[in-house]
Amino acid sequence: MNYEPIKDAPPGLTIADSAVVGLRASWAVLEDDHFDPFPQPESMRSLAKFLNRLPSSWRIKIADYISVSISHPHTDFDLIDPESSAEWVISGFTKEKYHGVILGAPGLAAAFLSGITGYPFLPQPLLYNARRDMSKDDAQAYLDAGREIAEPLVKKFDDIEAIIHFDPVHDRFLIGRVVFVRLKYLTLPLAYRKFIEGKLEPGSPVILLDCRFKWLRTEIADRLFFQLGGLGGISPGEMLEDSEVLRTYRKRWGATNDANWKAKGKYIEGPESEWGSTGTFLEEAGKLASTTGHKPILVSHNHPGDLTKLVTNLYLNQWKGAGKPRDAYIGVFTHTEPRFPMVTGAIPIWLPFITDDNIPLLKSILSDWKSTGSDRDGTAFITLHPSFCSPPDLVQLETWRTILEKYFNKVEFPGVDPGRYPSDLGSYVAVYPEITKAARENSFDGEPFKTPDYDDLIKIFGGVQGIG
Repeated sequence: MNYEPIKDAPPGLTIADSAVVGLRASWAVLEDDHFDPFPQPESMRSLAKFLNRLPSSWRIKIADYISVSISHPHTDFDLIDPESSAEWVISGFTKEKYHGVILGAPGLAAAFLSGITGYPFLPQPLLYNARRDMSKDDAQAYLDAGREIAEPLVKKFDDIEAIIHFDPVHDRFLIGRVVFVRLKYLTLPLAYRKFIEGKLEPGSPVILLDCRFKWLRTEIADRLFFQLGGLGGISPGEMLEDSEVLRTYRKRWGATNDANWKAKGKYIEGPESEWGSTGTFLEEAGKLASTTGHKPILVSHNHPGDLTKLVTNLYLNQWKGAGKPRDAYIGVFTHTEPRFPMVTGAIPIWLPFITDDNIPLLKSILSDWKSTGSDRDGTAFITLHPSFCSPPDLVQLETWRTILEKYFNKVEFPGVDPGRYPSDLGSYVAVYPEITKAARENSFDGEPFKTPDYDDLIKIFGGVQGIG
């Protein structure tokens, strides 16, 4: 079973975006359900497995076609109401009362945090999209398409900002078909306010996720920004300077000589589109928590991976099984299932993406926790997000295996076809049945983790400022 609310999603919303996946994962885990990030009928799962046997070039073409299916007509942007979207967010949390809540930045470590605490996760950003055919290498055309649909929104609603997010490296197979616009609440929406006031037990913790990750962007209108690139092993400076590595990458994908990734404008550092916090959203939530008798916990961190370190440490701190925990579950980007640790006793590690900048994060966590060499034990389960554009910062599957085998005597890749990765079309439909099968086969006898109370949370999160 995979829990989803009955209420229809808002117009134009991207269901597979990191923030929405984190939200939906929280919905599911709080209902004691496993989470399917890409739910499909069995007929589609069978079809995808068949199509995954095709050559890589065909799988990439199919992925390009599928990107159309996730898109919305541009007229949906006329129907977007940020407050209605916030009401949809809370619609999936159906219990009368909760013992706490998590608000803010959408690193999917928040879904693991939701799982162990039992607290709902309410994200600050939501990603919307519109169907639009265009060149994958024309930043200005992409900006103009995004501005056409987003500028009327920021003029209509003064409590949001919009970011047109153009990543021709990591999202290459998407941006030729779809234009993405991320909306962020600058203030606390009424639905979230009512949730804090009416759905929390007295004295509940209110965890405020403040991610200070920055990126270069250009402001093209009041509260409307354009961002080139995103989190990965390629810096924003390299993207803007158009390095030789990136030119070679473009050429490999058949880009024309007039390709131009740098839209007009002055680029300055600001909150990163996908992960960065902004506005007075968290400040208002914290003040409301205090005035209503709740306990705000501000978790400020410089990078979404820093939250992973904290949440992993929380699980280690709350371990209640005999001996030491041996296994790890590593969820990568949206291929993340927060119920798995709760039923297997595997320590969760969330990695933002499949790029090489995540390797130091993974090694740091494992070296602090596990021994290497002859002392290695347990199993590492890792659900890898695919890539149909093989970016230059991609980490190959065997590299993941080599790193993990230094700490574990067994490495499993649920949902991944090693012969098809990274253009692994089948992983979108295979990850859920395979990770739930692994959960059944590796279930923990009893409850592996103690639910943290306020003091436990303060031990891990209290006073956290700008870690990294």
